Amino acid sequence: MRWGIETSFRALKYTVGLTNFHAKRQEFITQEIFARLIMYNFAEMITSHVVISQMDKRHPYQVNFTVAVHVCRHFLRSRDDEPPPDVEALIRKNILPIRPIRQGQKNTRKIRYKSAVSFVYRVA
Repeated sequence: MRWGIETSFRALKYTVGLTNFHAKRQEFITQEIFARLIMYNFAEMITSHVVISQMDKRHPYQVNFTVAVHVCRHFLRSRDDEPPPDVEALIRKNILPIRPIRQGQKNTRKIRYKSAVSFVYRVA
């Protein structure tokens, strides 16, 4: 039941960047946290309005949230003298397939075990 919350925390930490802070004072760190939360909410709102056409494709598609965050960041940093980018169109260009897990599918990766190598060769 917490899966959505956990994926939101992962997106906040790694995609939006809540693992690194630029400020040193507590008030400014709090300001950075709120700014990134606003950025995350803005990106979530925009991606929820993006319509992806599912025409004759093998898999259904979803929005690439990492690219969506970068596009939204670019939009929020845009100045008055330049025209704002079409955020939804840029997000719509970067979509990812949703690949279902097949029933009975096993891990087909072949793992080769390496033998132990002593450190004597480094001394010689």
